Amino acid sequence: MSSKSTDSDEEITAGNRPTSVSNEEWNQQTLVDARNVLQPQISEASWQHFHEQQSRKIDKQSSYPSYVLHPEVIPSLNDVSNELNKRRNVHCNDSLALETLELEMPMDIASSLQDEVERAVQHRVTHDRNHDQEYLVKIPTDFENSFQSISTSESIDPINQINKSFEYYRQESFLTSSLSHDKTSLREVFQRIKISGDSYMPYIEDLEDSVAPLLRALVIREKYMFFSLQSYPSTVANFLSKTLEEEENITRRASLSVNRPNIGEPYQVRPPVIKREEAFQIPLLPPIDVCVKAEKGIYCAYILNDEKEWITTDYPSIDRNGFIEDYILLSKMITDGPLKSFCYRRLQYLKAKFELHCLLNEVKEWAEIRSTPHRDFYNVRKVDTHIHAASSMTQKHLLRFMKKKLKTSGHMQVYKRNDGKIMTLQEVFDELKVTVYDLSVDLLGVHADRNTFQRFDRFNAKYNPIGQSQLREIFLKTDNYVDGIFFADLLKEVISDLEENKYQHVEPRLSIYGKSIDEWDKLAKWCIKNSMYSANVAWMVQIPRLYDVYYANGMVKNFQGCLTNIFQPLFDATINPESHPDLFRFMYHLTGFDSVDDETKPEKPILTADMPYPDEWNIKENPPYAYYLFYMYTNILTLNQLRKARGLNTYQFRPHCGEAGTAAHLVTAYMVAENISHGLLLRKSPVLEYLFYLCQIGIAMSPLSNNSLFINYNRNPMLEYFERGLCVSLSTDDPMQFHFTKEPLMEEYSIAAQVWKLSSVDMCELARNSILMSGFSHEVKQFWLGSSYQGYGVAANDIRRTNVPAIRIAYRYEAFCEELRLLSLAYKNRQEKRK
Repeated sequence: MSSKSTDSDEEITAGNRPTSVSNEEWNQQTLVDARNVLQPQISEASWQHFHEQQSRKIDKQSSYPSYVLHPEVIPSLNDVSNELNKRRNVHCNDSLALETLELEMPMDIASSLQDEVERAVQHRVTHDRNHDQEYLVKIPTDFENSFQSISTSESIDPINQINKSFEYYRQESFLTSSLSHDKTSLREVFQRIKISGDSYMPYIEDLEDSVAPLLRALVIREKYMFFSLQSYPSTVANFLSKTLEEEENITRRASLSVNRPNIGEPYQVRPPVIKREEAFQIPLLPPIDVCVKAEKGIYCAYILNDEKEWITTDYPSIDRNGFIEDYILLSKMITDGPLKSFCYRRLQYLKAKFELHCLLNEVKEWAEIRSTPHRDFYNVRKVDTHIHAASSMTQKHLLRFMKKKLKTSGHMQVYKRNDGKIMTLQEVFDELKVTVYDLSVDLLGVHADRNTFQRFDRFNAKYNPIGQSQLREIFLKTDNYVDGIFFADLLKEVISDLEENKYQHVEPRLSIYGKSIDEWDKLAKWCIKNSMYSANVAWMVQIPRLYDVYYANGMVKNFQGCLTNIFQPLFDATINPESHPDLFRFMYHLTGFDSVDDETKPEKPILTADMPYPDEWNIKENPPYAYYLFYMYTNILTLNQLRKARGLNTYQFRPHCGEAGTAAHLVTAYMVAENISHGLLLRKSPVLEYLFYLCQIGIAMSPLSNNSLFINYNRNPMLEYFERGLCVSLSTDDPMQFHFTKEPLMEEYSIAAQVWKLSSVDMCELARNSILMSGFSHEVKQFWLGSSYQGYGVAANDIRRTNVPAIRIAYRYEAFCEELRLLSLAYKNRQEKRK
């Protein structure tokens, strides 16, 4: 971001510096985000880490609640598996039974609306009304009046219930400052939908049978995210603490905030401007006395004790048996009848509620954003959260670039054939009998069409211009005879277009295959040599699941060989940066890992205890999806823990998932991934979809890509996910195959807006979601979204930056808290009945 920018953001932020926070207030907070700042400047905190590293020390590890480490200490949750087995009357521990689980949804609803109404009336009549008083809480008048209820009956305010259940500490609403030019209060513009009733605990069919499995699922994901230092919603973390602490008799500790800003540090209005030529001038840290060793496919870290003996670190870990146990339990949940019915009803309720909200408040939301100066959809920040670097340009751009290089660099030696002959670029095209004049987008043949539908093999072939793999190697690879110079020049032109547009950002995926130990060093050298840095770009690395190909070609002896090639250089560069200086510097600008390949490949759908470990997997069969993701996750976990101990940035795990194949892939991703790409199959599993909603797991959706490969545009579930409140964003996937214009991300938004009749508010909300789920640094997100973006509800939104009205944010937050409140009350009611 240029310092000469005329963006009014600079004026806006100046008057909103956060005040200092007391230690007592910090003790109320929990994990929000575990990603560190991606910038080469060393802060005061980093200098402290630097001195500790010189004395061969690493940070003390965080402590975790007992119910996260040992969920069996909570009796009610420990009975979840037995309850599911009784309801199913099926022994799901049998791997053959799991393979035959029916995953197709939706299911038939068990009872009619009239039956539910009658049961609800009967339940309310018999309930002790005096019990309601225990759940009433008095809240500040200004916050109570910030909503206008459309219900006239006497009912309990959901906001009151939320504050009682989770003891949220009130933050000053940002609405007052963001709408200071408009004297209209939120109370006058926001009509809230509310279910009325005399009972604090409404009767909902299957709720009592569903609450324990859902809470157990939330605890499972909390454990996997905390251990790997990935993000987990603080609202849900607080909810679990307050709901489960009575049984466990423990409260959440402040040590869970693994990425708290240091109190007293100067607040930066704008993130530091990093010049391209200085982006990789990062000082190397000294080595530390740590070593890593792969044990059954999982890297373990060891440190020297006072007696100079190697001992294991106290980093948290997930073993394979524990993972399989959690995986089987979640697999039981997604096929449980009462749980499916409950989740389906709640999702339908959320969708209907959003439609009513738009009916009542759409005009007023429009009025709110129209009264916001300067900001509109075109100049709010938006991130393409799923895009592959090798196809990040359009077909016309690639054609123009190839013509230019053929004219200016035709005599440059660019390709070495198998027989050893080195060919110039002109000789390559002469051999193909193609001239500059002959080249056209139709001849390139890189655009997807109707022939690629349900044919992933044909889609992959579209990466070869004119159907020639040597052209792909010359123009779209980082490791080739010319050291990827053409690919670097092509990406620089793409990046230049992004910088000119200013408000569009991308997270392109570069490939690491795992077939050679020096891949990382070559990629880092390519990146630094060509100065591949931009404030509009956050690099990610994708790992194709191609072990079977490498094994067949003799590149690796077993699956452990792939894991070693992928992770050993990263550990070496973290422990001793001088051993891989370029890689150490490149890792500062890396934000996460992706796992890619065709999900429709036949495989054994589950991971079982009798499967060989990676060092024993020396067969030609490719490991299943869950096997890949588990070993990637566990090694990213160790890498993140080690890098956090050194004060370095940590990484997200964001695999492709749910594009095709089975819904079992989504079970694995729910456990180990911070967010996913595609997620189409969530529509077939209401339990998983509801869990993705409760955990606010990001889903980067690409409707144009899906339209050419797996599902027609009008059947894409993106709109349904959005209406229900899932954290979804729009992304391009492969502009070279699917888009026509110079701005593919805007093309994605414009087509979605036309087909689904999205409003400007809807598109701005999608853009805001894309920033939240992206890997950009905390400082950058503060600048794009507002300094309080990690807060709760309206206080977390700055309309002057996001152009999302406070009405929409308040609705989303209230609906989300209502779901958590329902689970909390049901769980406590269940426990009281058992007592």
